Amino acid sequence: MKQLLTAEFALQRQGSEVASPLYLEAAKQSSQAEVAQRATSTAMMNDNTNEVLAATDRWLELEPNNSAVYPIRLQALLIDGNTEKAAALLHEAIERKVSLDFLPNFVDQNVRQTSVTDQLESILTQESFSENIFIELAQYHLLFVKGGYPYIVENISNLMQRAPASEQESLIIIKAFSEEQLGFPKKALITLDKGIKEFPNSQRIAANLLEAWIKNGQQKRALEAFYSADFNIFTTQQIGLAMGQLLIQKEQILPAIELLSTLPKQGSFKDQILFLLAEAQYQAGQYNTAITNLLNVYGQLSWNASELLVTWLYHSKDEDQINALILSRAQQDQEAGHVTGVADLHLEHNRPELAIDLLTQALTLFPNIDGLRYKRAITYDMQELWPQALKDLEWLLQKHPNDPAYMNALGYTMLVRSPDSFNQAFTLIQQAYAIDSDDPAILDSMGWAYFKKGELDEAEVFLEQAWTQMQDAEIGAHYGETLWQLEQQNKAIDVWKKALQDNPELPVLLRTLKHYVPELLSET
Repeated sequence: MKQLLTAEFALQRQGSEVASPLYLEAAKQSSQAEVAQRATSTAMMNDNTNEVLAATDRWLELEPNNSAVYPIRLQALLIDGNTEKAAALLHEAIERKVSLDFLPNFVDQNVRQTSVTDQLESILTQESFSENIFIELAQYHLLFVKGGYPYIVENISNLMQRAPASEQESLIIIKAFSEEQLGFPKKALITLDKGIKEFPNSQRIAANLLEAWIKNGQQKRALEAFYSADFNIFTTQQIGLAMGQLLIQKEQILPAIELLSTLPKQGSFKDQILFLLAEAQYQAGQYNTAITNLLNVYGQLSWNASELLVTWLYHSKDEDQINALILSRAQQDQEAGHVTGVADLHLEHNRPELAIDLLTQALTLFPNIDGLRYKRAITYDMQELWPQALKDLEWLLQKHPNDPAYMNALGYTMLVRSPDSFNQAFTLIQQAYAIDSDDPAILDSMGWAYFKKGELDEAEVFLEQAWTQMQDAEIGAHYGETLWQLEQQNKAIDVWKKALQDNPELPVLLRTLKHYVPELLSET
């Protein structure tokens, strides 16, 4: 009891990683199966295969006829790659007359884990596993996963006559989908139509039938059936989204908008619904409504929404509205992460003044986010606004005096923009190198500083290291110029060609090539 209380306390206060070993130890000393079950569930929460195997081993020892332990242990064994023990586990279940009814669903749950399904297939094809209906059903599910549609269509009817009622819905869907994949959409529709008559309350069959109607040009019938159906909110959203996507693919934009507009805008599907609705509205020319809906998309699709918003506004020549909308989204989401991404999009559209304006306004809202200030410094530098760039970099280094990235950034900017400050710049770069001697940006700065000093052999050593680690256009410009001065012209040209592939618009690279080999520019 003391061990259990300790384990439970650890689970609540420190999490499953700490609690799992404590539960395992308690399970080994307890004869109660419930303790082994608790140890198993905690090991699963910890996502530790070895602990799951240890816990299920004890659970199986205490309750060998409990069907709940078999799928958990089977998955752990297959994840561990122990096919032999997995086969032995299934044999043990059969010998103890434990039902294998979990197997078909087990396949579906592991559809994305190819190593698991491959091992299971190799086990179930063994002769010793013949004449078990659930093994046969699992084999059909495996065939379905692997695209064995011809065999399924030809043979599944016989299986459906023998399978228990609990498996019929899955088999109907497998058969219909296989027929559709083989180019028989009308047969698939007939299969689903018969299925819904047999299982009138099956939401899975209903969902597939509605999609099949749309694919077969019966959009009106599908929509009428959907609107009159009595699905719960989650199912309504899930099926409605799938139907909306199909309607858009069929270029039925207005019906798609009507459908997506009726879906509940709440829960986990809210952002997906609004995003798809906005896309459909934009296609239909409903520009302002599309923008409004896109502005309310957050969660996992938040950046997609911001990026699409920028694309639309630039396309409509309304780019001057972008910053206010992005900043409003940042405030609403209390997340400034998109600001630097949108600043990059402004730069791609040759609107650096909008990028700087966005970053400056964002810093008033999020003054402690150093990434915004650093991005502004880099953008200032690109626009040759060097005093402003130096001011931001000095501010960052003052806040983080031991940060090698900021040391290097300030040192390099001083090196190339303030020649009179060479000694101070070189000292900063050397200090950064002393902290992080593997950073290619710092290696590039070291090399370029030695180049400026006229120590070309030393410069080549650092620049070659930097170029080997990262074939960045600016590093290539520096390395190529050093090689050229060392009379290794052919090697310099090879480096510059690769640098052009990385960034053909970089000013420093273009200036270098214009000075040494302008013919390379005409080739691009």
